[in-house]
Amino acid sequence: MNPLRLLLPGCIAITVILSACERKLTREQVKDNLEKTMTEYLQKEQPAGAPPLKFKMEEVSWFEEQAYYICEFTVRLTRPDGTDTTGIIKSRISKDFSKVTKK
Repeated sequence: MNPLRLLLPGCIAITVILSACERKLTREQVKDNLEKTMTEYLQKEQPAGAPPLKFKMEEVSWFEEQAYYICEFTVRLTRPDGTDTTGIIKSRISKDFSKVTKK
């Protein structure tokens, strides 16, 4: 008898148990992670050599899909000279907070 046949059911059981133990984030944790992810994305998208801009997330609303969050951010942008403006950015952010897709 093949020894792998004996190990396979145990491996499947362990995989099922571990995937069932995924930690569910609280609403506040999701909000914090979405804001942090979008801030980092906006900072990385600044053109090279341009004066640094500051971004502050004023508000975020989102809807959770299976693979991503559909988000709408109200963002305050502050320029180096102190002037500022507020705008809305719509995006999709992956559930692991690693990928941002602007709409």
